[in-house]
Amino acid sequence: MTVRELTGLLSAAGVPDAGYDARELFRVFGGAREYELFLPDTSSDSPELLSAADRRCRREPLAYILGECGFYRETYKVTPACLIPRQETELLVDYGVKNLPRGARFLDLCTGSGCIALSILKNRPDTAAVALDISAAALNVAMENADRLALTDRVEFVLSDLRLYEPCERFSAIFSNPPYVRADVYPDLSDEVHTEPRLALVGDDPDGAGLYRRIISKYKKNLSPGGFFALEIGYDQADALMCAARDNHMRAEILPDLSGLPRLAVLREEKIL
Repeated sequence: MTVRELTGLLSAAGVPDAGYDARELFRVFGGAREYELFLPDTSSDSPELLSAADRRCRREPLAYILGECGFYRETYKVTPACLIPRQETELLVDYGVKNLPRGARFLDLCTGSGCIALSILKNRPDTAAVALDISAAALNVAMENADRLALTDRVEFVLSDLRLYEPCERFSAIFSNPPYVRADVYPDLSDEVHTEPRLALVGDDPDGAGLYRRIISKYKKNLSPGGFFALEIGYDQADALMCAARDNHMRAEILPDLSGLPRLAVLREEKIL
């Protein structure tokens, strides 16, 4: 099979960026060198490549096939136990890296692969974190990623439902990319998304924003003075977050992603003048 042939197979299967995916599969499973990836007649009959090509044609996400995914400035192990890190979530990490105070200790709820907490820790060596998830399998992936990035001494992992967890401390910030997809929208998402854990995707309440409301009301008491929530949100959930902030006597700032869509909600306690 050649790079050209694999690109054609993936394209016929509806893979959006067939050329890129073909090159990645050849790189990892076909033994191709970097320059060979851009030669359309580069070929390989590796059984591993043929198997990987079949999986991608069946719309299994590329990251699950490769077993890893680039995110922010790091590379993360990923498995079907956790969501695949997405580019838009880098906005959340970048905000934390730039805005956490020195010596901060922060909480990451719904940590999944650990990409949010670990990328902040890696790029802010003065910080420490607690990372929580309800899924033992996802938490195992996060712990492996912490080990790969040499961060195990700066992060504590907690297996718990966030609605039950009762931390006995305050944090400089609380981060989360919780499940927020509306249940009525979920069936229309791509085949790739349907291979990811539904528990990590679909939010509570008809607007998908139920967990935000629970996080804000429950964990507000665990913010240090001057602390903040930083929450990834769906493109249509800015109003829900503004309401949740007002209900909890907080002010919300909504920041857009690179596409100009609302993506990050930052909540701080309202100052009483």
